Amino acid sequence: MAPTSPTVPAIAVIGLGPRSIAVLERLVSHLTHLSDPPERLYLHLIDDAQHGGGRIWNIDQTHALVMNTFADGMTLFAEPGATVADPVTEGPTIYEWIRLVRGDETGIAPAKVDYFRAHPLLPQFRPVTEDFSAEELDAVLPHSYLPRALYGFYIQWVYSSVLDRLPDWVTPVAHAARAVGIRESGECDEIALSDATTLAATATVFVSGWQHQGFTEQEKWINAKLRKDPRLHWVRADNPIDQDVAGIAAGERVLVRGLGMGFFDVLALSTVERGGRFVEDAAAPGGLRYEASGDEPRFFASSRRGYPFLPQAADGQVPPPAAMPRLRKVIKALSARGGSHCIDYDTEVWPAVVRDAYATYVETLARVRPDALRRPVAEALAEIDAADINPRARFGGVEVLDRIVEESTDEPFSLVPYIEQIPRQFDSVAELTAWAAGRIAHDIAESERGQDSPVRAALWSVGSARKPTQVLGAEARYTAESRRNLFHTAVALGQFACSGPPLFRSRQLLALIEAGVVTLVGGSPVLDVDEGTWVLRSEYSASESVRGTTLVDAWVHKPDIRRLPSDPLMARLVSTGRVRPFSETRADGETLLTGSPELDPQTRLAVGVDGETDPRLHLVGIPAHSQYPDTTLAPPLPGTDSWFIQEADKAAVSALDRALRAVVAQPA
Repeated sequence: MAPTSPTVPAIAVIGLGPRSIAVLERLVSHLTHLSDPPERLYLHLIDDAQHGGGRIWNIDQTHALVMNTFADGMTLFAEPGATVADPVTEGPTIYEWIRLVRGDETGIAPAKVDYFRAHPLLPQFRPVTEDFSAEELDAVLPHSYLPRALYGFYIQWVYSSVLDRLPDWVTPVAHAARAVGIRESGECDEIALSDATTLAATATVFVSGWQHQGFTEQEKWINAKLRKDPRLHWVRADNPIDQDVAGIAAGERVLVRGLGMGFFDVLALSTVERGGRFVEDAAAPGGLRYEASGDEPRFFASSRRGYPFLPQAADGQVPPPAAMPRLRKVIKALSARGGSHCIDYDTEVWPAVVRDAYATYVETLARVRPDALRRPVAEALAEIDAADINPRARFGGVEVLDRIVEESTDEPFSLVPYIEQIPRQFDSVAELTAWAAGRIAHDIAESERGQDSPVRAALWSVGSARKPTQVLGAEARYTAESRRNLFHTAVALGQFACSGPPLFRSRQLLALIEAGVVTLVGGSPVLDVDEGTWVLRSEYSASESVRGTTLVDAWVHKPDIRRLPSDPLMARLVSTGRVRPFSETRADGETLLTGSPELDPQTRLAVGVDGETDPRLHLVGIPAHSQYPDTTLAPPLPGTDSWFIQEADKAAVSALDRALRAVVAQPA
């Protein structure tokens, strides 16, 4: 622990996952360029999980859990030209870092090479080469999907390099504990840790990540059922690495809610991690056959949509940025409009998203199959631009395509099937599953076509629209009505279409369906209990009942401070009024509270119940999802001027400024 000093400023960083490491990187870049530094500054680094990775990116986890982001699409460093305060310290992306670990410097900017050479891993951290062989690292390509543990090693190296750069007058103090309480004391925060330590900070940066939440009403009902019947089991929504999937018995019937990445992780942990094998088989749907170990459970899966997230494109290259010319034009015009609650996403933004998607479909179709168009591309695009897009009529579907595209086209495109749930026309769960299997096989084929798939290209355009439209609507610039209507629909569609699993996961799912390990139940599931079993029904499969003794919720709750969080520190901040919910206003003047804490846009300082900006407390990242874009999307993409890095810089600059304004005695 730091020695006693009556005049030493101190910054506390709570949580040490990737977003915190980005904050620290920006903080150290500014520390090293202070013109008048103090004699000493303490930097308290607080997390009971792995420092430089946290829980989600723990380097000790199985390599079977992978990311859904390309290897060449991740960095934790600010880049020249980024919207951050100077200076910028250039460091390698994860793909460049892997190449540098292998000794390959070809084509990597000299500044990044120099940074890598200057900062070998500190002795207290385990090198990546102990866990990943040279062959595994050599096999990484720009479009590879990396094991999460490998990303954890990158985060840990960045963290190590940041600590290595600290000026001599900065003393880092690592705390392998959880922050459980906080109170104001004069010009500092007194932070209580789970190991009974109390420390003082003149500035605090709380980067909480995916916090555990208080129970929803349905979860309270589930808990009541669990107390009444010990035969029932429930795996609550959480990061899969923290869910007790291993406790599910072989052959047990398991009901799953959620068909996104958490679902695919649960399958991996319950099949290949239990000795099952996926074997290449050209005769099998999707090209894979599953050979069971006998230790697998049986899964009956559902979700609100009722259909699994689409696989990522897999044509051996990183998809290029979507053009989105209509959306960019609209954003440029609307960005000049002042005030909040002033943009109607439904009527002013969504039509441009739709037109760009259908135009991309036509342009790609013209490139790969020009005979499918009934008229020249320019005329087809003009018809799309002239079409009346009613946002409330079938989600803005453009029927004009019926006049542009030949009927012989294999897949007449419409956004509607991707937005709406699966057809309500199945007489049984088996019939629905058979339909879904055929559709998944189609999705796999489209994924393999990649940029040559008009459908994938159109959906990529919709997915790419998420960030610029979120940035446009930050700080409640969209009307509350439109934010809660089509904006949420569009973001969910983009996630469904472009944030799904790697292709091999969809191929594995299809093999598991064929092997009888997975059955799909349908959308909008209804949960009940009957005679010691959970019961799940969906009207999409004629409300046929499926039963199981274990219920798995395969998702992660978005943080919501209105449900008093189970995280003791955030709960304390809410109960003492140091944070308040960010609010939106309807056209009729009604205030709508969100689940996010309100933050000051320029500093990321919390706003209290009195409406005043907190003097020390900064909140960064996921909890602010209602106020800011990109908070739930990680990691930041190179070349995008990511808000992830921008907010890290804002918090770092403000924390340093506030830390140096006040001083506090540090405990011995």
